[in-house]
Amino acid sequence: MKLIDIHTHVFPPEVIKEREKICKKDPNFSKIYSKKSAKMADHNGLVEYMDSQGIGCVGVFSFPFKDKGLLRMCNDYVLSLRNENFFPFVMVDLCDEKWSEKEMARCFLGGAKGVGEISFYAGEFGKKEFEKLEPIANHIRRIGGILALHVNEQVGHTYDGKIRVDFTSLYNFVKRNPDLKIILCHLGGGLCFYEFMPEVKEAFQNVYYDTAALPYIYVPKIYSFLENYLSDKILFGSDFPLLSYSRYKEGLSSMSLEVRELILWRNAEKLLGLK
Repeated sequence: MKLIDIHTHVFPPEVIKEREKICKKDPNFSKIYSKKSAKMADHNGLVEYMDSQGIGCVGVFSFPFKDKGLLRMCNDYVLSLRNENFFPFVMVDLCDEKWSEKEMARCFLGGAKGVGEISFYAGEFGKKEFEKLEPIANHIRRIGGILALHVNEQVGHTYDGKIRVDFTSLYNFVKRNPDLKIILCHLGGGLCFYEFMPEVKEAFQNVYYDTAALPYIYVPKIYSFLENYLSDKILFGSDFPLLSYSRYKEGLSSMSLEVRELILWRNAEKLLGLK
């Protein structure tokens, strides 16, 4: 069976080497990578993962650095991986609209598929952040790209990088951008459950959800829910190198073959325009 992992992270070797120095300057990066146990991978690590787990294609994310030099370096790195098996998602600076529009134009010409994973690990994702995201969203929509947003759940256990996300502002953002293709990572922090409301389902027609970090958050019965109610909107994402496909395999194997195909590759092919 084909297998597309829409949610993986890589860094240039230089960034991995300078990890401690960058943590001292960037609170977002420090929230996730200050502990030595936090895994980081470069292209070679990603290829090893793909080969060992039978992954055919990957969406490749980097990180929302504060420093534009690091943003551009990492954008160049993921773009350098672009081929039929690697789909780059690049990063922007929400505080600098003009720079971000130029960078997106450059990166999409270079083969980027989208922007993301937009995240605020040391702050919150609220009304102000969604307002700053609006011009970025307009550019992505015009160019036919995809926007990936980090959305974590609002209750339950705490962990590094877990933030407050204003679901009302996110809902209104989606409503204002009905034609924009969006991935809400981590099952949208549970926002996917609101698709039982007809007005949410209507507004979220172009919204997909990935499974990144699912085994850390939900009990195995979540797979049954996904199969029965959201199979046409779910994308497999591992959050590599945090987790690998093997952590999801048992839960996915409980699904029907038809649904597994949707989640493991058919939905991603549709979103990425591969068919």
